[in-house]
Amino acid sequence: MIAKLCGANDLPDAGKMKTFAGRNGLQICVTQLEGKLVAFNNRCPHQGAPLSAGHLDGCMVVCPYHAWRFDVTNGKSENIADPDLETYDIRQYDDEVFVRLPNSI
Repeated sequence: MIAKLCGANDLPDAGKMKTFAGRNGLQICVTQLEGKLVAFNNRCPHQGAPLSAGHLDGCMVVCPYHAWRFDVTNGKSENIADPDLETYDIRQYDDEVFVRLPNSI
């Protein structure tokens, strides 16, 4: 399912994160890396920490609770044994930003 997320003027500055409300309580975190938008679930798959309260280290988001690290471009955990972070396809068309959400949401 594709849904409008926000207006382009609501996007965070490069290197910053911003959270948007999705459907059914989903929180979508958005950032801009090297001019490209990326979107991912704001909840850490470990214990549900709000990743937007953490920080970015290059393309890695660092969880504020236990310092778990995830590549926001593909969701891969730094530790192969840990669960991956859910990421979402995000696109900007003129002044509107859209995100592709899983059908289960």
